[in-house]
Amino acid sequence: MRLPLVVLLCLTLMALVGCTRKTETTSQQPAPAGSEQRTYRFAIIPKQLDNPVFNYAKMGALGAAAKLGNVEIYWNAPETNDEAKQAQIFETYVRQKVDGIAVSCVNAEIMRRVIDKAVEQGIPVVTWDSDSPNSKRQAFYGMDDYEAGKTIGEELAKLIGGKGKVAILSGVQGAQNLTTRIQGVQDALKEYPDIRVVTTVYCNDDATRAESLINSVMQQHPDLAGWAMVGGWALFTKTGLNGIKPGVTKVVSVDPLEGNPWMWIEKGYVQVCIGQKVFDWGAKSVEMLYNLAQGRGIPQADEKGFVNSGLDIVVLDKTKFADPSRYISLEDYKKMFEQRKQEAQGIEAKQ
Repeated sequence: MRLPLVVLLCLTLMALVGCTRKTETTSQQPAPAGSEQRTYRFAIIPKQLDNPVFNYAKMGALGAAAKLGNVEIYWNAPETNDEAKQAQIFETYVRQKVDGIAVSCVNAEIMRRVIDKAVEQGIPVVTWDSDSPNSKRQAFYGMDDYEAGKTIGEELAKLIGGKGKVAILSGVQGAQNLTTRIQGVQDALKEYPDIRVVTTVYCNDDATRAESLINSVMQQHPDLAGWAMVGGWALFTKTGLNGIKPGVTKVVSVDPLEGNPWMWIEKGYVQVCIGQKVFDWGAKSVEMLYNLAQGRGIPQADEKGFVNSGLDIVVLDKTKFADPSRYISLEDYKKMFEQRKQEAQGIEAKQ
C-alpha cells in the first residue's frame, strides 16, 4: 500500500526529530575513559592543614585545575604534622584509585613506602616542597634546599660581619627539605671561623612554639648575633619575633608571605627573607600530574626528577646592598605576589 505524500513527509520529520534528540542525549553522557574529555582526579597532600604557607599552594593547584578544565582537586592533610596520619591519607587516595598524587612529605622514609606502592599500582606520584628522594616518585618540584640553606648562611654571615654566635630555627626534625637547608646553612657558616652555631631548635612547624623557642634562646644567649630560620613559622604571628631586638640580632628567614611576614621586614626585624614559589607548588604539581596521567613526561626535570623552582631573595630596599641585582625589594615582591594570587583563582577543592 502506498502512503499519501503528506503522511510520508510527517513520518520523515518525526524520524529526523527523534535522531536529533538521541544525539543530544549522547553528548551529555560522560566521555569514555581515555578520551580528551575525561575528568582527572588529583590528590594534593601538604604536610599539614594548619600552616599558612600551604594555603598558597592550594590556590595554585585550584587555579591550574580551573585552566585545564577537566581536573578535580582533592586536598587533605593532617591538622598538624603527623607522619603516620599523612601516610594514611595518602593510602586512602591510592585505594580510591585517583589519577595522580602530589605530596609534601613530613618524613621522607615513611612516605617512600606508600609512594612506591602507589607507583607500582600505576598511579603517578610527584613530590613538592619536601621530597622523598629515594622513592619511586616521578618528579620533585621545589627550590634547591641546599643552595637555599647556603644562601641563608651567607647572607647572615655578611649581616653580622663574619663573627658572633648564631642559632638555627627549624620545623619538623627529619623533614627532607629542612634537613637539607640546615646542612646548607652549616656548610656556609664553616667558611667563617669566628661564627659559632650555639643551638639548633625545632618548632614542629608550630608558630607558637617557634616564638617560645626564640624567647628561650635569647634569654640563654642575649648576645646572639643572628638567627638562621629555615622556615617562616615565627614570622606568621604578630608577636613571633618580639623577643629579638630589631637590627641588633640579625634575622635571615624563609617565606615572605603577605601579612605579618611583610610587617616584620618593614619594621627591621628581618633583614633578608628567602621567597619560595608557593603558588607553583600547587600549580606545577597539577601540571606534572596531568602530563604523567596522559602518558607524557616532564621535560623540565633533570635525571633525578628534580624541577628547580628557583627562589627570590627579598629585602626591604635592595639599593642598600652591594649587589642590588641579587635581591628583590619588598614593594616589588608584594606586586608580584598579588599578581600571582589573582591568577590563582580556581575551582573548589574536594576531600
